[in-house]
Amino acid sequence: MAKTPSTPPSWPVRPGYSEDLFRGAAEYYSRYRPAYPQPLFDDLLNRAGEGGVLVDLACGTGEIAIPLHIRFAHVYAVDLEPDMIEVGRAKADQAGATNITWSTGMAEDLTVTEPAQLVTIGNAYHRLDRPMIAERARQWLASDGCLAILGSSTPWSGTEPWQAVAVDVVARWSGEPGRPASASPATAESNAPARRTHEEILQEAGFLDVTEYRFPTPHAWTVDEFLGFLWSTSYTARIRQDPALAEEFEKDLRAQLLKCEPSGQLRESIAHYYILGRNPDPARR
Repeated sequence: MAKTPSTPPSWPVRPGYSEDLFRGAAEYYSRYRPAYPQPLFDDLLNRAGEGGVLVDLACGTGEIAIPLHIRFAHVYAVDLEPDMIEVGRAKADQAGATNITWSTGMAEDLTVTEPAQLVTIGNAYHRLDRPMIAERARQWLASDGCLAILGSSTPWSGTEPWQAVAVDVVARWSGEPGRPASASPATAESNAPARRTHEEILQEAGFLDVTEYRFPTPHAWTVDEFLGFLWSTSYTARIRQDPALAEEFEKDLRAQLLKCEPSGQLRESIAHYYILGRNPDPARR
């Protein structure tokens, strides 16, 4: 479904994230990230088309590439983190997904030599050089092909009481009150970097019909599952990389979550979405 009118989030045009934020997170990422719902994939391919080539940038452990491999002749999947690629390859082998080419490296450095029907980016566009990626995608895509930015809401944007508790605990242990551990340091307004929404970046690059489509999905976590999800994120990067700190953090978070929700069932509605932009077809001008 298309989104209701709202103010979309914006990010600095040039990202400033550390390259090691997901080091050691691949197994958690593969096991605990909620899957994109099938209705989202079906809707996306109905609008963007299928067959031919899919290019999946910042692919993680294959959360897009593997489910969609049967709908394309060939899939190119690239991620900066070697562990993500290793786990993705293993999952693809188990799924019989033999038409995926996996590579380790920066999305900005990828070479695509055949026209793509679809370029996807899942939960990572804000970490890339967005103007460069939008320009490259225009070059990679066939006429009338599409760029799709997929994502999901996080506890930091949720309104459930247990989410507020989790955000507070992570903030205390990460040493970054009120901000995810992966965020760039606060900057004086006069020196703040230029910011754009994903939609603005795509429109400025020349994509047409840029629209966001949302698929809210009820979800229930156990405390263990939610901890696994947190370890898969950049929010806990500094904690995850210190085993002693991680152990104490887990104890605190478990206690606070169970105090807030004694049943241990953490319920929410995850706002899965995709933003679609269409490469102009010269024949339609």
